[in-house]
Amino acid sequence: MSRSPRQRPPNNALTYAGIFVLALATLMLEVLLTRITSVMAWYHLAFFVISLGMLGLTAGAVLVFLKPAWFSEADVARRMSESTLGFALAIPLCLALALGHPLVQGGSLMDFVALLGSGLELALPFVFAGVALTLALTRAGLPAGRAYGIDLLGAATGCALVIPVLALLDAPSAALLAAALAALASALFAAAEGGKLRAPVGAGFGLLALTLVNASQPFPPLRPAWVKGTHEDIAYFDSMRWNSHSRVTIEKEVKGPPFFWAPGEKTPAALLTPRAQRQLVIDGVAGTVMMELGAGLETHDYLAYEMTAMAHQLRPHGPAAAIGVGGGRDLLAAARTGHEPVVGIELNGLIVDAHKNFLRSFSGIADLPGVQLVQDEARSYLAHDQQHYSAIVMSLIDTWASTGTGAYSLSENGLYTIEAWHTFMRRLTEDGIFSVSRFYYAANPGETARMLSLALAVLWESGAKDPRAHIAVLQNGEVATLLLCRSPFSAEDLDELERVADKRGFGLLTTPRKLPDQPMLRELLSQPSLEALTQFADTQLLDLSPPSDARPFFFNMLRPRSWLLARAEIDKLDLRSLGNLVASQSLLYSMLVSLVLTALALLLPMRARVSELRALQKADVAAALGYFALIGLGFMFVEIGLLSRLSVFLGHPTLALAVLLGGLISFTGLGSLLSARVPLHDRRWARLYPLLPALLVALASLLALPAMRPFQDAAVPVRIAVSLGILLLPSLAMGLCFPLGLRLCEQMETARTGAAPRLGPWLWGINGAFGVCAGGLALACSMVWGVPVTLGVGAACYLLLLLATRRLSA
Repeated sequence: MSRSPRQRPPNNALTYAGIFVLALATLMLEVLLTRITSVMAWYHLAFFVISLGMLGLTAGAVLVFLKPAWFSEADVARRMSESTLGFALAIPLCLALALGHPLVQGGSLMDFVALLGSGLELALPFVFAGVALTLALTRAGLPAGRAYGIDLLGAATGCALVIPVLALLDAPSAALLAAALAALASALFAAAEGGKLRAPVGAGFGLLALTLVNASQPFPPLRPAWVKGTHEDIAYFDSMRWNSHSRVTIEKEVKGPPFFWAPGEKTPAALLTPRAQRQLVIDGVAGTVMMELGAGLETHDYLAYEMTAMAHQLRPHGPAAAIGVGGGRDLLAAARTGHEPVVGIELNGLIVDAHKNFLRSFSGIADLPGVQLVQDEARSYLAHDQQHYSAIVMSLIDTWASTGTGAYSLSENGLYTIEAWHTFMRRLTEDGIFSVSRFYYAANPGETARMLSLALAVLWESGAKDPRAHIAVLQNGEVATLLLCRSPFSAEDLDELERVADKRGFGLLTTPRKLPDQPMLRELLSQPSLEALTQFADTQLLDLSPPSDARPFFFNMLRPRSWLLARAEIDKLDLRSLGNLVASQSLLYSMLVSLVLTALALLLPMRARVSELRALQKADVAAALGYFALIGLGFMFVEIGLLSRLSVFLGHPTLALAVLLGGLISFTGLGSLLSARVPLHDRRWARLYPLLPALLVALASLLALPAMRPFQDAAVPVRIAVSLGILLLPSLAMGLCFPLGLRLCEQMETARTGAAPRLGPWLWGINGAFGVCAGGLALACSMVWGVPVTLGVGAACYLLLLLATRRLSA
């Protein structure tokens, strides 16, 4: 009797192809939703909501475990196709719902409930994906190592694909493209078992058409309606563009007084006449103003009264560099005083393109003699630049935007570390000045104090005998400008500083001749050594310790004991700490919700399938659950720690994302493919293989910095090769753990019960749930104790697997 098409053996090659494309679409969507939600809300809320979304994968795995009758072995291939199609169709529906209402950030219970609702909207598509991936890895009869390896290779490809896709499409359109790719995966699963292709193929073409229609509009119909809690009116915009780490809107030309960060109190009214300007806004909140060049530099004399440009008054000639081009004001300020060349270093390619192309005639900066626009991360560029500058200016550089990873840190954090400032100081001439402007609040000037702490640490480490002789700080309103001179300020410098400050109406907070009146700053600048500074910083309510690459969180000054204080109490600490408060509380909420949902993922299956679990000893169940919880925790701790390391080394956060996630997941996938060669029938191998990832992760943690240091100034391809070399061995070893653990658990379950193994989907869900928990825990660990501790915890998680493998292989 001939078999019907549905009864024929599935085509494994097509099934593997479906797994690859599904994993690609899943991770691509995850990264894209991080980018979208960081436009709609603050970066910490993006992290919070996406954490909830990714728990949908765990929910899908738990569903497979709880409802085995829905997913019989005879119907696995069909269910994989159907659930993948559900994933594809749910993406545009849930995305439209999420984009249509604001992501709130208030502190009330109902605000938190609303935030949970947003997370659940984004979680729904991942439930379907979780079902399909769980079936593929645990029910499709495929070798676990090969299936998991292909899953990881697909995920790595999806991560890397985000970068070129966002160079062509806006993020919501790119999410629709991910849905179309999911429909392709559904068609591959259907073809593998000889099923009907009409529904997945039709859905795929429909979703592709939606992608093209949405992307073809200057202002796509499917876009965030609410940005940072405010309904967005596109009538004010000339342009809206996306890339892999930001969305930049360019508003229409208006006329008004020139924009100042900190105008001198004696600014002449004649310089404040209205003039043409445009607002450029990054992710809906980080604004920068582009002034029309007009008749030339002489029309921008108002910049002489901008306090953040004071370095150019003291060092008006020679090469100058501006970290962060923005609207171009720092470049205009440098060019008008006589600097040449003037190098503007801008991370965001959309900003550079606005000056060079879209608004070239309006901005005029790209055509000024001696002005160079460089698209690069400033620290990376200056590390290998051979030029020495008389002035380097960094004015209020922060965007509050997440990088492509959705990580809980800003790309700008790498600019505010001891190691970064050493790099900047080395690029100065002997009497060159490094100028940094940050916010100031007289009652408790947190950012200004930490900036001074950082300056003192750099000077002490550089061998300065009297650090105060190198430091001057001006202050007007809510802005303070640090002038950090490579050599001690001369008497002539200080005379000129006092003369110009008096003439322009700038306040002198501190100079080598004057200690601050503000008590905390006065005490900070009076510390006699770096050790004394460290002890002083430890006694303060805010974290004033100088940030380093090992703990590069300049903007997160709240100590853990302050995270749960009321907002009014935090405001007393620092006027600008509100973002820190909300960020820290969102991190706690994320961890709390993740832990609660993870507990449910543990307890509900136990209660629902208690009769089957009774066939196993409690120690066996605990060993299996502990094993998969530990590899979920360990992988994320290693990933977060290495991301911090590579972000600094590679310089560009998007490049670090592509190299880290692409390399880490690809090498882990290769390790999974190699796992079939590990002889688990040999009890020594079965018990001791976790030593390999534990030792290699620890070794990578210890050797990463020494390996990177000789290549810090090397070309980008060389630094990428070094980064991949650091990732290779620990990633291959980590890739062994999931498939080998699954094989051990299946062998244990079969030996104990004499029946076919059933725990696989539950274990896959536990791995995912603890991986989501680990994201918040690893970030908190890095913030409080530093990156080395985070990597150490990751290595310890793999070492603790020895306890589980000893039981599972008994």
